[in-house]
Amino acid sequence: MKLYHGSPKKLKILVPIKAKGQNKFENQKAIFLCKTFNQAALYAISKSLKEKTAFGINPKKLIIVGKSHKPKSGYVYKVNVKKTKKGPREQYAYFNKIKEFKITKVYPKNYQNKIIYINTKEDLIKNLKCYHPN
Repeated sequence: MKLYHGSPKKLKILVPIKAKGQNKFENQKAIFLCKTFNQAALYAISKSLKEKTAFGINPKKLIIVGKSHKPKSGYVYKVNVKKTKKGPREQYAYFNKIKEFKITKVYPKNYQNKIIYINTKEDLIKNLKCYHPN
């Protein structure tokens, strides 16, 4: 199955790590993958915002609290894997190292139409039925 992983870092190998998420699925030790390139790109560029502001991702939009916080470039890894575990928000978990992939650098300027800035974390929760706050 062709899936995508977004990261702010350029990696030589993808390794399962213990995640901190909003539910049991998102708290596994895994490589988290997306169904689409664009969704993985939003994860890749949003991770530069960690510990700076709250943000949320649905499969098609990145919502950022505060207009002064700008995401940075990241990388999307296109992988072909079997035996994934499907979770919420079109996410998949893979539990083994991935050594073969195609990597693409992504830039926030290419996703401006998919980035929304809002004022508060409460607005983030109110405006997204399917959100991924960090």
